[in-house]
Amino acid sequence: MKVVSFHSWGEFIGDPEIKTLQKLEEWIIKRSLSIDPSRHQIFGFDNPVPQGNEKGEQFASKENPYGYEVWITIPEDYKIEEDLKIKKVESGLYAVVSVKSVMDIGYGWKNIFDWIKNCEKYDFHPKWKGITKYYEKETIEHGKIGLEHHINYPEKEIDKMLMEIYAPIIEKK
Repeated sequence: MKVVSFHSWGEFIGDPEIKTLQKLEEWIIKRSLSIDPSRHQIFGFDNPVPQGNEKGEQFASKENPYGYEVWITIPEDYKIEEDLKIKKVESGLYAVVSVKSVMDIGYGWKNIFDWIKNCEKYDFHPKWKGITKYYEKETIEHGKIGLEHHINYPEKEIDKMLMEIYAPIIEKK
């Protein structure tokens, strides 16, 4: 798929997500786009992931910021301003789980990890180790990134935001 990419850095959990979605929204308003799910889907992911402490809890600070990247899919022939980042995303196989609130994202990721760990047919993609350093490529190879698909964008109430979580997988041999 072809996407326009937006990225921001943040100093606390939730900060870069808000900033990046604001950039996306400003671009959509500027272009007077109507978000048609058959033409435009919204995906996001940590880039890079927040650091974790010894308890496994994620944190961010001025000294240890993390980033969030958001994509909007566009048709191949869509005209784009020169200063935006355009990326090509390779297709591939994903395990997917739906969540009904931003507050359920952690639970959704845990469920998908547990399912893959216990699955007889599929395994984690070997390239997927979490992005620990800022990842900036024009072509995104399958397996590198797990995604959060924002189903009912532009919903802003965190308890009403529907999302699908995509974890890259491969068939076991």
